[in-house]
Order: sequence, then C-alpha cells, then structure tokens
Amino acid sequence: MTPIRSARRPLLVAAVLVAGAGAGTTLAVVPAASADQTLRLTTVKVPDRSTELDLGNPEFGPGDTEIFVDDVQRRGRTIGSQAGSCTVAAASETRLVVLCTTTWTLPDGSLTTQGAGDENPSQGPAGIRWAVTGGTGRYAGAAGEAVGTFRPDSDVIDWEIRVD
Repeated sequence: MTPIRSARRPLLVAAVLVAGAGAGTTLAVVPAASADQTLRLTTVKVPDRSTELDLGNPEFGPGDTEIFVDDVQRRGRTIGSQAGSCTVAAASETRLVVLCTTTWTLPDGSLTTQGAGDENPSQGPAGIRWAVTGGTGRYAGAAGEAVGTFRPDSDVIDWEIRVD
C-alpha cells in the first residue's frame, strides 16, 4: 500500500477514498414517508484509475495528493463510481492528516462528501467519517454523514451513508 492510499484509508476518498469486493452489501432506503435514507455501499480501488502526485519536496509530505476513481458496489455488482482526491496536510512519524473530497455517481443521482482524517501512521486507519455536502437527482439538497469501515489488508471500504 502506498503512503497516499494509507492516508486515504482512514478517511474515505475519495475515496479514495476503496476492500472482499462488495460481498454482502445492500442498499436500503427508508420508506417514502421519511425523507431520511441510509445507503449501504462498498468502494473498491481500481489501481489503473488512481494517480499519486508528489507535490513539494521529493519525500512524502504536505501537498502530496492522490486522485482516484473507485468502483461503487452493491451486493458485489458495480453500480457507480466514487471520484475524488485526498491531499496530505501534515505528515510525521506520529501523525498523518489528510483532506478528502469525493463525488459518488449513482444510478439515481450523485452525492458529494468531504472530510479530514487524523491518524497515527504506525497504528493505521481506524475508519472514515465524512460529511455529505450535497447531491443531484434523488439526492438533491442532501446533507448527512458517510461512515466507512476498512476491510483488513485491502483497499475496500464498506460504507453506511445517512442522507437527510
């Protein structure tokens, strides 16, 4: 796993944030009487759709960015994509801070998310918690929260996205 991907793992991601490729994931929509929706999706990294940019000094550090387009899956089937970028804001042996923005392109519209991650690189990522900042189509005017859980030793993230 590259340093940027490791940086994105605690967040995304997009992204970027990204792992057992979608087995068992579902999409659940709360009944139409309620405006709230919960989406359960999985993102899987597609290596040839990920680019790392080394900006600034030649070593891993602030400004380095990963740009990615990951597959979005439901029940193991690709239903869309998550495109985004994560940029390193601070990096040391004991602290890694990254900032991520993503757009989820889904069959009924899109969702935008953004967030920051702050982790101890020697311990690895604990998970991702981003804000849902907007959307189009079925998700027009969306707000809410996206919570991602990493699958061990992979670039796959299981997401629960609450849309208000």
